[in-house]
Amino acid sequence: MNSIKIIFPSLLVSMSLSVHAGDFQLLPTTPSNNVGMVTGKNSQFDDPLYLNAPRSQFVRSETDPEVILSINYQAFQAETLLPTGAGTLTLLDFVYTPDITFAGSSTKIGHLYDFVYRDSRDNKLVFGTRVLLGVEDDHQKNAELNFLYRFGFEEDGTAFSASTAWLFTDPTDLRLYNAAQTASTSLTGIRRYDADTVRMQSDVNLAEGNQTSALFLVKTDAEYYTLANRAVGIFQAGEEGQPLVGNEFYGFVPTNVPAVPEPSTYGMLLGGLALTAWAARKRKA
Repeated sequence: MNSIKIIFPSLLVSMSLSVHAGDFQLLPTTPSNNVGMVTGKNSQFDDPLYLNAPRSQFVRSETDPEVILSINYQAFQAETLLPTGAGTLTLLDFVYTPDITFAGSSTKIGHLYDFVYRDSRDNKLVFGTRVLLGVEDDHQKNAELNFLYRFGFEEDGTAFSASTAWLFTDPTDLRLYNAAQTASTSLTGIRRYDADTVRMQSDVNLAEGNQTSALFLVKTDAEYYTLANRAVGIFQAGEEGQPLVGNEFYGFVPTNVPAVPEPSTYGMLLGGLALTAWAARKRKA
């Protein structure tokens, strides 16, 4: 697997006036044998998971339009559609993993993007993931993505909060069906609570006309983020007779441990301090 890193920057939720559509929805955290989940709807303006972010206001990278540098969104109240607050997601980091495969297979199925944003509304970190299946000629054309996982939401006994949302980056993107804190790979079975894992369900499949996932987002109260070999997972649940198979990929996970600067960063810091000291001596002279 080749990874390229570029740095620049409850229960079922029912619709009521108290539910904010177009906003992040907190996932149920009560451990149980069948943990609750937040479920979306076909109509995006009745969907509690849909983040209202007009593509006309996206700022995209000039080198890769799949990379969105900033996203303006407007939260609103369900049914009344009254605005409840606006925010901007600003890109901090991203990882692009081309030609992903299922575990144990050399057959390429698509590309994977993993992002970290900062939300201006509350200054919290937002992790984003998008999968594009069957993009290249040598990609399998009937691979399916039923579940997309994010890992790392428990650290040394501390469980980070997890709130989910999704938004269109392209008109053909497939929405997020539901989300829960579980590592289950079953479409219908019991969802056992897993504090470390956020599972997001969809049905991305080129053969069915759903080639790309929407941008799936998870907001957390963790202070920092770091890179990990096991950050994002995918799973094919075999709805059309395909094998039950998945894989895990390099990407970003939440943490409360500050990042350790690279040696080059230390060098720049020391150089900056020396320059500051030199300027101060010159002013005194």
